[in-house]
Formats: sequence, structure tokens, C-alpha cells
Amino acid sequence: MNSLAQRLYVGLGLSLVLLMGLIGWLIYDQNQRLVDDLVVSRLQHDGEGLLAALRFDTEGKATLAEVSISAIYRQPLSGHYFLLVPENGEPLRSRSLWDVELNSEKLAPGEQRIRRIAGPGEQPLLLWVGAYRKGQQNITIMVAEDLSQLQQRLLENALLLLTLTVLFLFLILFIQRHIVRRSFAPLRQLGREIEQLERGDIDQLTEAVPLEVRPLVVEVNRLLIVMGRRLDRSRNALGNLAHALKGPLNLLTQLADDKETPVSLKQELHQYTAALQQQIEHELIRARLAGSGSAGRRFKPAAELHALIMVLQRIYHDKHIVFDYHAPQQSLNNIDRHDLLELLGNLLDNAAKWAKGRVRCRIAQGEAIYIAVEDDGNGVSEEAIAELTRRGHRIDESLPGHGLGLAIVKEIVELYDGTLQFDRSPELAGLRVQVSLRLNQ
Repeated sequence: MNSLAQRLYVGLGLSLVLLMGLIGWLIYDQNQRLVDDLVVSRLQHDGEGLLAALRFDTEGKATLAEVSISAIYRQPLSGHYFLLVPENGEPLRSRSLWDVELNSEKLAPGEQRIRRIAGPGEQPLLLWVGAYRKGQQNITIMVAEDLSQLQQRLLENALLLLTLTVLFLFLILFIQRHIVRRSFAPLRQLGREIEQLERGDIDQLTEAVPLEVRPLVVEVNRLLIVMGRRLDRSRNALGNLAHALKGPLNLLTQLADDKETPVSLKQELHQYTAALQQQIEHELIRARLAGSGSAGRRFKPAAELHALIMVLQRIYHDKHIVFDYHAPQQSLNNIDRHDLLELLGNLLDNAAKWAKGRVRCRIAQGEAIYIAVEDDGNGVSEEAIAELTRRGHRIDESLPGHGLGLAIVKEIVELYDGTLQFDRSPELAGLRVQVSLRLNQ
């Protein structure tokens, strides 16, 4: 049973059936006890009346005054019976017993008993027995009443209660089904929004959903934002690559088509070919720095920084750069791993490119994520700082690369509504880049 709604229907339905069955049984049992208590109270009252009407003659023989006996006890098989058993003499029986005998029992004075017995014509009788002492004799009084009519009435009430219970049960199940369907309405709406999202009609899911589902919707929206940002950067990267390759490829095409290409142009041909190779190498480095992993995976600074530095040390193995870094052990929350990998990869790559032998990186997380990368290179002038993030700009044309790294860093910072600052490192004397990224709540 994979349907949550079906599980709720079955579970709640069975619970209601068991609950109402238990309530019905308790009501019937309490009614039975109430009837028994009322009958016992009446039997005890009649027994005490018989005790008051009991007389002893001079010989000690027990007699009852007829006028003090209720007429119901004089009608044969009326359903109301009594038997008085004196210590001396013959028992006194009600005329209603006719020729039927009640099993007599003797008790000590002050004792009472209540039990059910079969009476005349197999009538279900409730019997009250009490022992008293009167006229220097012990006497046992037994009074019984037929319960068949009361039990029939109780059964009729039980059937009526059962009928009403079943009707109410179906009504409650119908209301429950309506409530469950309304409760699952936001999920059906969420399913329709996912279909709209797949068609491209909307960009995000509505977060006005029940609290139990909201964390899932928020996480899906966060992943959508992450994928959207990554798509934008991929498009920019493709544009950068196309722009960088367009000029050299056009020239190479022209040179290849020209049958009279002089030998003097071969050197220029090699120059542009080398430029293409540098651009391809740059993109390959970016891919290696970005690493692998699924969308939305958290960034673990200690482990990820170590892997980045290992890659950069292999790339710049001829410079023997010492990387000094400090980062928290726990994962950075509410920011995508690929975003930070690309940001840190470009910052560290740029620092290693210009460093003489030392690069320092610091990462901290508070209300925002703070990153500082500095090197011991020559640094840049105040005039050059404003040009650092301009796409395609390079400070030193003698070094390889197309100046796209810091521009990519700026794009990532803007996507997180962060800040990007450049100044001179007070300790290493080279360039220091400070980044602050707002956390997505």
C-alpha cells in the first residue's frame, strides 16, 4: 500500500471501528450494571418488608400477614418470587412460585448474597438472599425477580445504539475522507507546480505549503537557484570561450585558405595556435578545480581546500609555493559546493600565479561566509585595482591566461549579494582579496 491517503483511510477507519465498538460495549455493560443495581435495591426493599410482616405464634411457628404481601407475589409465575426459611419450622413460599421450588440456602445473620439462577419456565432470575434474626430465630429471606423483559429492553437499546453507531461511523468516515483529501490538496498542487516547472512555466515552487512539507520545498527551491546560477555561469563560460577562440580561429581559417601564405606568417600562425592551447588549458584547469559532486552538496572547507591546493601545487610545481590555510571543520551551510569550489579555485589560482612563494587563505562562517586570499607577489597599484574584475582584463600580458578568473569570482559574489574587496596584504605585501557571501535563508 504505497498511497499515504489510503493508509490514513484504513488506519483511521480501523481506529474508529475499534473505538466505537469499545464505547458501545462499555455503554451496554454500564446499563446492565445499573439495571442490576436497581433490581437488587427493589428486592432488598421487598425482603425487608417481608421481614417486617413476619410473625411468630406461641409455638414459634413463622407466619406472614397476607395483607402485607404485594399482589405480584400472589400471581402464579408472575416473575416475582420469595422464600422465607426460618430456623425452626417450614419455609414460607410466595404463591407465584406455584409448585416450583427455589434452592434454599442458609446464611449467618447479617450476610447477603446476589446471584443469577434459572427460575420457573427457565426464567432468568436475579436472586437476593439476606439473613436476619427475629423472634429468637435466625431466618433467611430469598427474593427473586425475572429479568427477561429488562434484558429484552437492554438488547433493543443495544441494537438501536449499534445502528446509530454504524450510521455515525459512516458519517465520520465520510467527513474523515473529506478532511484527508483537503489535507493532501497542497501536495496535489505541488505536483501540478512540478509539472509546470518541468514545462518552464514557473521558476520556483510555492512555499505556502504545510509545515511538514515546507523543508522539502525550500530545499528544492534552493537547488533550483543553485542550478540556475550554475547554468548562467556555464553560459558565460561558453561565451568567454567562444569570444576567446573566435579571433584566432578566423585568422587561422584565413591563413589556411590562402594558397599564397608567405613563410613569414608561420610564426604568427604558431602564436595564435599557442593562444588557443592556453585557453583550452585554462578551461581544463577550471574543470579540475570545480571537481565532482551532485548539485546542492555542502562544502567541507578542510577537505576541499586540501584537494584544491594539491591540484594547484601540481600546476605550479616549478614555483614551490607554500600554501597556508585555515578553515572550519564543519560544512558551510546554505551555499553550494560548486560555487565555493569555483570561487576559491579562481582566487587561489590567481594568487598562485602571481605569488613568489607563499599563498594564504582564511575562511570563517558567522552571519555570512568570509574568505580572504593573499599572496606575497608584487601586488597591484590603486589604479589597477578598479580594473581587476573587468572581463578579459589582464594586469600583466606576459603571463598566460585571459583574465577571466577574477571576473568569474565577481559574478559568483554578485549572485550571493556579497561584497568583493581588493587591497594590499599587510603581512605578505602582495594582493589581498576579501569576499563576504550572504547566506541563503
